[in-house]
Amino acid sequence: MQVLENVLSGQVEPGMYRIAADANAETIQSLAAAQGWRFFHVDGAAVEDKRSFIRAAGDAMQFPAYSGQNWDAFEESMRDLTWAPANGYLVLFDEPDLFAQRDAEQWAVARAILDEAVGFWRQQGTPLVVLFRRAGRSLPDVPWL
Repeated sequence: MQVLENVLSGQVEPGMYRIAADANAETIQSLAAAQGWRFFHVDGAAVEDKRSFIRAAGDAMQFPAYSGQNWDAFEESMRDLTWAPANGYLVLFDEPDLFAQRDAEQWAVARAILDEAVGFWRQQGTPLVVLFRRAGRSLPDVPWL
């Protein structure tokens, strides 16, 4: 998993990437932890719409209980993360196609917020990487690691 080690060491710029379907979540988590990064795993199989996406992401990322269940609150939480201090943040999002196919408009909003969060954290000097596993056809413009 050399390519992931390159991401975690800063040799690959933080961003949103597709990763092979057989990439092991536990291995990814171990590599991230070894570098002082926080790992969050979002199970896209449980995501059917905006509400279930925000709930799944919030549970995976341990958003505070006061975090709302709307796009503004999701965006604020993605830019905060003070409850999870780390050298960097790695989000593994499985099966984003399910959400994209069920509600393309809301998927576009979620994706834009994730992309903006990557840029925000880059400006703060803390990397945020979002990996999409088993992405299928919903992310043709997102590069592969």
